[in-house]
Amino acid sequence: MPPIPAADTPQLFVLDEPAGEAAGPAEDGAAAGRRQGPQRRPSRRRGSRRPVPVLLAVDGNGLAHRAFHAVGGAEAPPGEARQRVLGMLARIGAATRPSACVVGFDDPARSLRRDRHPGYKSARPPKDDALVGLLEELPGLLELLGLCVAVPEGLEADDVLGSAAALAGRRGVAAALATGDQDAFALVAPTVQVFYLVTGGRMEQVSPSWLRARYGVGPAAYSAFAALRGDASDCLPGVRGIGAITAARLLAAYGTVEAAMADPAGVTRLLGAWVAEALVTQRATYELNRELMAIRDDVALDVATCTRRLDARAVASVLEEHGADELTGRFLGAFSQLGRAAWRRSADG
Repeated sequence: MPPIPAADTPQLFVLDEPAGEAAGPAEDGAAAGRRQGPQRRPSRRRGSRRPVPVLLAVDGNGLAHRAFHAVGGAEAPPGEARQRVLGMLARIGAATRPSACVVGFDDPARSLRRDRHPGYKSARPPKDDALVGLLEELPGLLELLGLCVAVPEGLEADDVLGSAAALAGRRGVAAALATGDQDAFALVAPTVQVFYLVTGGRMEQVSPSWLRARYGVGPAAYSAFAALRGDASDCLPGVRGIGAITAARLLAAYGTVEAAMADPAGVTRLLGAWVAEALVTQRATYELNRELMAIRDDVALDVATCTRRLDARAVASVLEEHGADELTGRFLGAFSQLGRAAWRRSADG
């Protein structure tokens, strides 16, 4: 999909989408890099020779799932999914040119959200053994390559992304978030760009105008919209009688669910008595969804590790050892700006 312009906010990043990226794993090799031509350079501040500081945070689980299925799942040759992950990561890096980067993964052993609500993600089928193996391998592999990896205890990859966005805001840095979880749409802001990972290795560039065109709400209302609608993939039912269209109309009229709850007569006139009743009788469902869908912003991230420059020899050695040496140039080029842009000092610096 071609880039989607962020009409309501400054467009900080350009997503270069080479044709044929989804055609197969070979597209992550040198041939795809040659067809792409030169990468677009990041925008620079007028009068400055230094690149704009960008903190890239990547949903490692989302990346692994999509790469695994893009190459054919367990039927793919050994190492194919791993190479696909590395190629996609290099592509994300080339699109954002980060001066800092962190890749987050779900805690595989424990979930605080499941502790709170045992039904959370309970109906998902078990992961294929090959996918489990890939998820176990990737954090260590990416650390060997020199990237910062975060696996927060009891939390998920998107909590790392939310914390990265918060850190970037405190330090005066733009944030680029690559994720397969729609909950992150609530994080979109003038200095926070979300790249949504979809099937086939594609990414869609999410902006406020993209959200409004697709869902009828902007970033500020997205969390409430999602809580009303529910999320079948996480086994979280929505408020009965309020689907996506009704939720968007409600929020367009009232701004918040709480304001709508305070005006049952107005909701009845606008959307019907059953909607006003559902807001009262199923308030607990809505509030539980808001709690479980909320992305944390308190995962500790070390700026020095996020901004650490890659060692070219180490990267080349690790990729060669894993049969992905043809990705060396692309990988190093994608992350060549790590540590090369100054961050503002703050209390957590």
